[in-house]
Amino acid sequence: MMKMLSKALIALMLPGALLCSCSDDNDDDQPKAPVTEPEFTVPANATDLSAEGTANCYILAPGTSGAFNAKYKGNSTTLEIGPAAGATLLWQTKPGLITYLNFDKTAGRIYVETDASDPQPGNALVAALDATGNILWSWHIWITDYDPANDFTTSPNANGTTWTFMDRNLGATSTDHGSFDSFGMLYQWGRKDPFPAAASFTVMNDDYTYEKDGEPTLYDLLNSPLPTIASLAAPHGSIDLSIANPTVFYTNIKKDTGETDEYGYPVQVDDWLTGDWIETPDDDLWGGVTQAKTIYDPSPVGYKVPTCDPAGATPYEWLTYANMTWDNTGRGAEQDGQWFPATGTRVYASGTVDYPETGNPYGGLWIGTKGTEASDLQAYPTRYGQYMFIINGKRTFKVSKDRRSQGMSVRCVRE
Repeated sequence: MMKMLSKALIALMLPGALLCSCSDDNDDDQPKAPVTEPEFTVPANATDLSAEGTANCYILAPGTSGAFNAKYKGNSTTLEIGPAAGATLLWQTKPGLITYLNFDKTAGRIYVETDASDPQPGNALVAALDATGNILWSWHIWITDYDPANDFTTSPNANGTTWTFMDRNLGATSTDHGSFDSFGMLYQWGRKDPFPAAASFTVMNDDYTYEKDGEPTLYDLLNSPLPTIASLAAPHGSIDLSIANPTVFYTNIKKDTGETDEYGYPVQVDDWLTGDWIETPDDDLWGGVTQAKTIYDPSPVGYKVPTCDPAGATPYEWLTYANMTWDNTGRGAEQDGQWFPATGTRVYASGTVDYPETGNPYGGLWIGTKGTEASDLQAYPTRYGQYMFIINGKRTFKVSKDRRSQGMSVRCVRE
């Protein structure tokens, strides 16, 4: 640990190697991380993570260092993020996971190093900053020994369409049954940035507070604990806010109608009646309309969020209740050698994780195509995203729909 901490401190003393120990939120009065002019030396043996293109997520092998092009939004080659002056670590899932972070202003590249003395898998979120410390864009660093040779290709469906899936959820560092490490990250439908899943079972009190909240501990570059994702949650998001505040889970809160139901309880509705985390829904945030990877896609280079094919067939048609095996102990389903853990969710109205030990475990895998909506949107305005349901029962591997503000898993497919 002393070695890892000293490396982090050395990185902090270098101009352009920045630490953001404050949380991101909507308050413009919050102090910004200082940004200084980099005096930069390219680290040795850094893998070029964006050699085959840019993305919002980069896979980095444990114990190695890497660099990526931080000039463009997502997978774009033309949409620049603006003049960046530095970089910062927003969070990491383990202390000492990231030992060095620096920004090459001349080349517009971010350099990340993981601990070579004790290689560990995990996840981190880094960001480019402007000269006053505002976040311009952020990237998920997925530290894993993931092997694309384990990708699974489906048989052609009735339309002749095939999909090639990763063998794990986006952000997962294991495929072991029953392991929390197999959960990966959770995402709000259409957002590019990850939110950690539960790290333990949740226990809820009668008043809906948590006796055990299941929140994982996240750390800054000095290995100090950060505020939890749930504590940073805020209502009323937008695309611009989500870019500037990638650690804020934008909730869709409830409001009273002033009416009561037949039992005398207050009748509540979604504050934004669409149930979305943004005020104006966009059906193509993850390419559900164009079928193309977008700048908001959270997948690594060469992969994308799965969408229905042009004929409307689901990418998960190959998964069936009759062919799957449910693992009660591991709390998930397996088919064709592929493991699908029931991960729980981040709740759309609060940003908290929901993963109780009792009852029927469940989870969902987002699909980039919108869910079926009402024919009368004025009367029934909720907008949905499609997802594949993971639960023990005949609803297992059934396509369903949920509010886009819900936090669920993603399973990437090759472009």
